[in-house]
Amino acid sequence: MGDEIFSVYLTPADYSKLAYAKLDLPASPWKLLDALDKVRLPEGDSLYLEITDYRDFEVLRSSLVCSATNLLELNDLAERLSRLNEVQRIAFEGLVRVDFQKQESITLKRLRDLAESVDCCHVVESVVSDGQLGRFYAENGFVPEVEGMSDAAFELLDFEKVGKMARMGECGVYVPSGISGLGGYVVQHSDLKSAPEITLNQPVEPAYTIHLRLTAHHDNLPFAGTDVVDLKLPAEDNALEMAVRCLGYVDWGAVECTCLDCKVPQLAEHITNAVPFETIERLGDVLAQMSAAALPAYKALMTATHCQNIVDALDLAEQLDEYILSPSIASPEDAAAEELAFILPEKAAKMIRPHINLHTYGQALLASRSNIQTEYGLLERRDGQSIQTIGQQKQEPQLGGMELG
Repeated sequence: MGDEIFSVYLTPADYSKLAYAKLDLPASPWKLLDALDKVRLPEGDSLYLEITDYRDFEVLRSSLVCSATNLLELNDLAERLSRLNEVQRIAFEGLVRVDFQKQESITLKRLRDLAESVDCCHVVESVVSDGQLGRFYAENGFVPEVEGMSDAAFELLDFEKVGKMARMGECGVYVPSGISGLGGYVVQHSDLKSAPEITLNQPVEPAYTIHLRLTAHHDNLPFAGTDVVDLKLPAEDNALEMAVRCLGYVDWGAVECTCLDCKVPQLAEHITNAVPFETIERLGDVLAQMSAAALPAYKALMTATHCQNIVDALDLAEQLDEYILSPSIASPEDAAAEELAFILPEKAAKMIRPHINLHTYGQALLASRSNIQTEYGLLERRDGQSIQTIGQQKQEPQLGGMELG
């Protein structure tokens, strides 16, 4: 993924639960799926999406109708925008401004088309007014009438008028200086392109569990191998051997690993440069065997135990059966409501709920049961014991006695 373009807030459209997710786009496939695991969208409900930060693309604020925005389409737009260089970003904003002159709003599909079409424009950097455009055109041979004119006469020209005539004739637009500090004049020179249609409404699980970028650094030149290789786990032995050979190594000892995506996204930063490589390979195999139903509980366990080590993550995978995740409980209020429904008849529970501080009651329930509220739901141990962090587990005092001499 490239630079972060948008920040979004996701939640079920009916707001009956406090389940939500915050996500930066563009996001990798597993990060998209992870966000939906946090939202826990009820069957039949739709996803509410709100863009909370447009960063360099504030020009899009009025055109993106958040609640009707398709997450996959928005992610595709963000990915396209993240690949643009500075001049291409000026071209994109110029195309958007031209469309705004024709209509009040622009569809997401149209924005994706415009991002695909940035090379269909000429961009004159740092020219943001008719006067600047007129001088640029006159100085660079675009105004034949000024050829052979003396310098003194040239400076008497009405550059603003020249620029205005050129802009209106070409249907060009100015893009003011933004966060990057660079603006410019944009004019379309060829037909726009069309971005591929996106027909899916939900992200699809990728075929890999871990996506790695392998990097080699060689002191001795020339070197016949490549410097960077992408590898997706689980992988066959011959694919692993080929990756090492392409980097010019005979083993994994000197290979630098960067995790681009992972089935458990919170482990990605800990996978990067984890050693030995066999540990990463083993994690890829374990995640491949983990069912879709067990995955949210495992991610909740990673969060609850503050797991920050691949070896510890492998150990926790073997302990997963000792825990229970209740995805329907997204807040202390949900825990309180569920408890009232369990201990009281339906009519009585409905009557008493408006007179109880459900948040405070729910917090007390969670504390008394040693449960932990996570982004994926309520996590608890089957044996009723407290859930300990990895640090607490490793710091348990050892029992011992005094020795008599």
